[in-house]
Amino acid sequence: MEWAFKAGEQSLRLIPANPAFYSLFQQALNASYLDHSEFLPWPREYTNAEQALEFLLKARKEFNSETGERRWLIVTEDGQALIGCIGLKPRSRNRYVVGYWANTEQSGKGYMRAALTHLLNNLPEFTFYLTASSANARSRRLAEAVGFVLIRIHPGARQSERHGEQDTCVYRLPGKTQAKKSPQERGRTVVS
Repeated sequence: MEWAFKAGEQSLRLIPANPAFYSLFQQALNASYLDHSEFLPWPREYTNAEQALEFLLKARKEFNSETGERRWLIVTEDGQALIGCIGLKPRSRNRYVVGYWANTEQSGKGYMRAALTHLLNNLPEFTFYLTASSANARSRRLAEAVGFVLIRIHPGARQSERHGEQDTCVYRLPGKTQAKKSPQERGRTVVS
């Protein structure tokens, strides 16, 4: 599954994780470390070429696995820049948990919003969930801009040196063919 699309005037592609992009992947991770390390548990202060290649090889292997995360790279049409990555972790009954990160050098241009919208619109039979820190305003705005609805808040579920105690916000984007919703998902936000 690969898609070409436009974000404004920029032509982009969503492609399954591809080891050929390991150098751009490494560069994006290293350029974005400070922003990512605020909210994500996995960033390294420095990712070397071998680590980037290893990650993409593993991601390619998992992509077609029934239980593995499906990761798409967002790249420019000419393949000269890596915009970010979107991952879908399978859960039960046509549900996925969405994760994403943007290359700091490419953020703020609407590329991630366009890519996320394009990907999710091409998978209409699924329901998607994602979580975000209450302190991560950019991620929360992005989720809401593509149609996710806040369904639950877990107070004090996160802690970081920079932001202190934070809530975890849970969002849902229903598929076009909706499954029966739980009481928490029937249009109101639940604080647990």
